[in-house]
Amino acid sequence: MTAALDAILRADRALFLCLNHARNPVFDWLMPALSDLKLFLPVLVPVLAWRLWRGGRRERVMWLGLVAAVVAADLACARLIKPLVGRMRPYVDLDGVWVASGWKWFVTNPTIRAYAGPSLSWPSCHAANIWTAGAYLARWRPRWWPGLLPLALAVSYSRIYLGEHYPLDVLGGALLGAAWGWGLACLLRRRVEGGRTTRRTP
Repeated sequence: MTAALDAILRADRALFLCLNHARNPVFDWLMPALSDLKLFLPVLVPVLAWRLWRGGRRERVMWLGLVAAVVAADLACARLIKPLVGRMRPYVDLDGVWVASGWKWFVTNPTIRAYAGPSLSWPSCHAANIWTAGAYLARWRPRWWPGLLPLALAVSYSRIYLGEHYPLDVLGGALLGAAWGWGLACLLRRRVEGGRTTRRTP
């Protein structure tokens, strides 16, 4: 079991380094933006407030449920799962990792790693959050999935490109988030839409 796990982790590190080192100027600008929620809040908050005001009961439940789903996913990821697993981020463990601080790029070395200090990695909370939101909204609005899927994939990839997470961190967050978001959406839709249709006795 230990040998198999070691082999998986070695493959995970090798894939991480391959993806993290695949640099290009467009991604050097785009990937930090995709991972920075603060850039999108000035648009997301007014749109959400407007839909809560103008939407019907079903839509209000959908949007409030989305907020609750993402907040719960983020808290569970950061406060519960990460401390239990205890895996360190790649920029903490490895030299030669490209990592962004703001919009400036660095390559890790022992000095930078010591300055960064410990930081937990598995699962990726960004991946968990975006896949929670994507799966949740896709269950409510199936026609949205062609836009939601590329966004979730791009945000997930950005975490590897930025040196924040290994591929397995991202995969774990994506699977947990998608399962949680889809399951909660199914539950809320059933409640809003009245559950299963009951048969009338003749």
